[in-house]
Amino acid sequence: MLNDVSQKKAYFNNYWGTRDISSADARSHQRATFVESLLHKDKGQKIIDVGCGRGTILIYLRQRGYVVSGCDISTDTINELTRHGYDAFICDLESDPLPGKYDIIMCLEVLQQVFDSVKIVRKFKQALYANGCLIISVPNEFHLLSRIKLLLGKSHLGHFEESHIRLFSPKRAKELFSITGLTIIKAIPVSIFPPQWKFMQPLGKMLARLMPGLFSLSQIYMLEPNEYNTDKI
Repeated sequence: MLNDVSQKKAYFNNYWGTRDISSADARSHQRATFVESLLHKDKGQKIIDVGCGRGTILIYLRQRGYVVSGCDISTDTINELTRHGYDAFICDLESDPLPGKYDIIMCLEVLQQVFDSVKIVRKFKQALYANGCLIISVPNEFHLLSRIKLLLGKSHLGHFEESHIRLFSPKRAKELFSITGLTIIKAIPVSIFPPQWKFMQPLGKMLARLMPGLFSLSQIYMLEPNEYNTDKI
């Protein structure tokens, strides 16, 4: 359990050293293309990638002309990004405020790693400009492959080396957004099939769309505060 800031920084400084980078980058690139499909055509909007990690998505969007900054608790990844000229800063979401306001706040595969996701999403809402939006992705911890591993006693859930504190599913994600006063504008299910399996992608997209609880690895949501949509309440 990561009980204080120093433990969290140490863990996430070492995080990418324990991952299959090629596989992680393939997923991040796939996620970046989905996120780009949600963005408005106005590339002058102020965007922040909260929990940006190694900056794969930040860099992808910057290369396409978007104004994007990033923040993360890992000093190592932030130092590397700033060394290469990217706008990035250290931030512990659980205790630090976001500086200023943003048109779009992205938080991708992060909320499962914090204690109080409700508090953090509300913090995001306060940091939005009027008519701004959130793009949030959370994993589906209960997809088909995860359930099979659980039956076989090989599940990652609850493992002492696992950083996921909150176990999300599509239903639980919607509960979070309801509690925090957000309207889902669009949702993109991400298939459990790896991006490298190109021949399986059409089937994976169809299954993830039809049965996201079983066949989506994660869900990417575009959200707006309910006060923008009072006519829909």
